[in-house]
Amino acid sequence: MASGLLKDIRLALGELFSGGKIDGDQQVTLQVVFGLLGYLARADSIVTDDEAAFLNNLMDEMNLSLSARKIALEAMNRGKARQIDIGVELERFLSVHPAGSPEVGRLYETLLNLAGSDGRVRPREREFLEQVTAGLGFTPDILDSRLLAMERRPVA
Repeated sequence: MASGLLKDIRLALGELFSGGKIDGDQQVTLQVVFGLLGYLARADSIVTDDEAAFLNNLMDEMNLSLSARKIALEAMNRGKARQIDIGVELERFLSVHPAGSPEVGRLYETLLNLAGSDGRVRPREREFLEQVTAGLGFTPDILDSRLLAMERRPVA
């Protein structure tokens, strides 16, 4: 399942970043996506091996160029260090990708999958997801149903 998701993300976002030069919208997308992923990975004070593998696999699957990978890693580290404001980052993303767009759905899906990558969603991860859910224009019941579906997923 995760492999299919990573392929979808690669198809949706990876082609944007596999070339040389990165434009402003692409840079915002990379900074926000990986900043939020870093923040979420560190939400419970520790980045698990499963979360680290998820993040590394995502960068590999997206075929990021060296310059794009550098932007992604810097953003992820800022997120892990809590040097980003979640609300501001969501606004930046929505200025490039409007609410309801496929990119917003993919960002949300990616965050949910990272949260569940180690087999459980801890309280601080859930708090983060609640903030992101509202910030991206989703309703709380969407988050509840998505988390419930994750709990019911068989472990591979």
